[in-house]
Amino acid sequence: MKKTKRKTVFFSKKEWETVCKRAKFLKMKPAAFIRNMSLHKLWKYYHAEDLCLPFQKMNRIGTNLNSIIKIAENTNSKYLDRLKSLRKRFEDCRTLLNNYYRKILNTD
Repeated sequence: MKKTKRKTVFFSKKEWETVCKRAKFLKMKPAAFIRNMSLHKLWKYYHAEDLCLPFQKMNRIGTNLNSIIKIAENTNSKYLDRLKSLRKRFEDCRTLLNNYYRKILNTD
C-alpha cells in the first residue's frame, strides 16, 4: 500500500508570479504545474515550427520520391533499381531524424 508524502513548498512573491505565468502559458493550474515540475528532471520549450519544418520537408521529399518511383515502374525505367535503393537510403535518413528528435524531446 502506498503512502502519500506531503511536502510544503514556499515561494517568494516573484517566484509565485513566475509559476503562475508559466502555468497559465501551458494552460495548467499552478498546483499541477508545480507537481509536474517536481516530477520531471527537465522541461524543454520548443517552437512548433522548429519541430515541424524538418518533418514537412522530409515528407515532401518522400512523396516526390514515391511519385517518381511509381512513374518509373509504369514506364519500366532502367533506373528503377537505383530509385528503390535511393528510397531505402531516404527511409534510413528519416529514421535517423526521428531518433534525433526523440532523443531531444526525451520521449524514448
